[in-house]
Amino acid sequence: MKIFIRFFILFIVICSALNATHNEKVSIQLDWKYQFEYAGYIAAKEKGYYRDAGLDVELREYREGVDVVSDVLNNKANYGVYNSSIVVDNGKIKPIVIMATYLQHSPLILVTRKGLANPANLIGKTIMGTPNELKHSSLSLLLSHFGITSANSHLIDQTFTIDSFIKGQVDAMSAYRSNQLYYLDKLHIPYDIIDPIEYGFVMNAGNLFTSETEALDHPSRSQHFIDATNRGWEYALDHQEEMIKILRQKYGVKKSSESLEYEAHAIKQLMMIDFYAVGETNEEMTTRLFKQLLRAGVIQEDQKLAPFLFRDVIANSKNKFQLSSDEKNYLLKKKKIMMCVDPEWYPLEAIRDGKHIGIAADVMKEFRSKLGIPIELVQTKTWNQSLEYAKVHQCDILSLAAKTPERLKYLNFTSTYLSVPLVMVTTMEKPFREDINSFKGEKIGIVKGYATFNRIKRLYPTLNIVEVESVNDGLKQVENGQLYGYIDNLLVASSYIQQMYIGSLKVSSRLNEKDELSVAIRQDDPMLYNIFEKLVNQLGDATMQNIYNRWASTIEQVAWFDYKMMWKFFAVIFLVLFAFIWRYIILKKYNTKLLELSIIDKLTGLFNRQKIDEILYMEHKKIERYKQYECGIMMIDIDYFKIVNDTQGHQSGDFILQQMAQIFNKTLRQTDMIGRWGGEEFLVVLPHTSLEETAIAAENLRKAVEIYPFGLDFQLTISVGVGTLDRTKGVHESIGKIDEALYTAKNNGRNQVSKVNLSD
Repeated sequence: MKIFIRFFILFIVICSALNATHNEKVSIQLDWKYQFEYAGYIAAKEKGYYRDAGLDVELREYREGVDVVSDVLNNKANYGVYNSSIVVDNGKIKPIVIMATYLQHSPLILVTRKGLANPANLIGKTIMGTPNELKHSSLSLLLSHFGITSANSHLIDQTFTIDSFIKGQVDAMSAYRSNQLYYLDKLHIPYDIIDPIEYGFVMNAGNLFTSETEALDHPSRSQHFIDATNRGWEYALDHQEEMIKILRQKYGVKKSSESLEYEAHAIKQLMMIDFYAVGETNEEMTTRLFKQLLRAGVIQEDQKLAPFLFRDVIANSKNKFQLSSDEKNYLLKKKKIMMCVDPEWYPLEAIRDGKHIGIAADVMKEFRSKLGIPIELVQTKTWNQSLEYAKVHQCDILSLAAKTPERLKYLNFTSTYLSVPLVMVTTMEKPFREDINSFKGEKIGIVKGYATFNRIKRLYPTLNIVEVESVNDGLKQVENGQLYGYIDNLLVASSYIQQMYIGSLKVSSRLNEKDELSVAIRQDDPMLYNIFEKLVNQLGDATMQNIYNRWASTIEQVAWFDYKMMWKFFAVIFLVLFAFIWRYIILKKYNTKLLELSIIDKLTGLFNRQKIDEILYMEHKKIERYKQYECGIMMIDIDYFKIVNDTQGHQSGDFILQQMAQIFNKTLRQTDMIGRWGGEEFLVVLPHTSLEETAIAAENLRKAVEIYPFGLDFQLTISVGVGTLDRTKGVHESIGKIDEALYTAKNNGRNQVSKVNLSD
């Protein structure tokens, strides 16, 4: 039995050692001696929260001569604690990354002799504080604001005791609400408090920070450290007595239990947990501090506040496309990337006249601009042929594909960059059905080779799934009655209905599933996979939204009846008829709203890019048909709009765009069609309008904007390119020439109209 017990103990020791070895070793440098201000870190270590996060954490108590910021930035410590979210050295900002803030208001105050409650009274007095507090803290901002300097007052170094204050050797001293006040109250020493917060100099404290190197090289480790520390603080606040005992008994804190209780109470108040989550960072407070330090001359004028919050630094790095030297050499040797696509999956992608078009094509353009080598299209006739080419490495990538077990045998897939719901298309007379299982036995078409095929068969085994050659083939079979319905994603289905099957087919059911689409890369090329994974991860939401808006439109049919409700009223024919009429009215309104949403820009209320494209093509057909018909075009750009966003914020920028829309609507004719082309660019289509008439209308619009009171420090203006659609040129070629005229106006000084005669 004794042998067994010894063996068991040895086993536990070995397991513990192995576990400790497995955990990543990291260190955090504290900025003072152990006290309740660090109770969260101590709780995270003592209660195993760091260990649970896979971390072996060394807590380093402050020692004389330690420079916390320097140690972290020079990788002598992984993390540190500092009482400001901005560190300044010789007028320059040091690049620290704020991971969490535990004291939402700084405990740093000035304790003064009784009767010195106004900062202005401190001129000529002796003030004690650390060099940092007297130069770079909220106290320094307060003193600077009231004109208190080393030239007119006596500033001395902090002794870290209250003896000098008690003896009357100093008139004011820097102190912490959580510390020195306890001792002064206990000794019944009279004093006044000057708190920078009361004068508008607000700072936080207890900031957990790291270096950019640690944050970017070890983002998961850093996030685990934040999460575990937050757990530690939550525990420490809920178990103050226990933490006080640990501080005194295990960490050698010499303070009395009573003084630590006082400190714990003050710390909890400063954490403001009723208003902030534990560890929550406050970007606005740091931005305000930056402006105050800049105005005070502490920070040089050429300094800018770069992303400083951990989450922003990580997000910013993801938006930057950076290749390693190996990846750059790989691309130089490869010279080009061969791409297969779905030749008939518009608007997601398609091949038209030998060119790749659609959402995926625009995404590939973004990628191509960052790679430095071409992505060449491999021509195929069907999606199934593209898959076969991928199997035998005739193409390196598939631009848009869904992951399946079969494809994973020969392809790797990046993260998803496009997710679209699946729907069913039927003929117009077919009823709406909410439950896809209700189509039991009906023949439903899906394109051969689509990931949807096996997925739907697995999820809905009662359906009779039939393979079709292409989207068009499937929809034709539905129209001819050979199939009951066809399943595809909403974008593709609605686009084909609008172009070719309007009035005969409709979207009559939405599935719970979605097409989750990625870039697929040949499996034997891991380097190429890593490159495309980086490209997908840096795709910004704004970029994808702009691409999506250019191609997407939605028309979706909804149910004529709610069958569950109808059964409740079937006995009363009048109510059934009433319900029918009511439902019909609601349906019309809903479909109208859906149509409006598909063509209207939500911010400005103008037409969106998709609708303007449709209008342009319709107008071009009129020009081709009628020789005397003319259609004017204006391309408009707001001058220096970036200044508004940079100085006033994006909300102000959005408001300006809405005001612009109002000016356009009031100044232009009701027959003129106005759309938001993208960002701060607008396009106006003027039917039955010549080039000269369009130029006059543009000049009137320019003047209306120039005199409009936007409420800014400077007057906003617009530049306008003017032209007409040309029957001998395509729409895009005409718009391209008018766009060049717009940039001529901008290059010539802005706030002007430039016209181009496309027939010359």
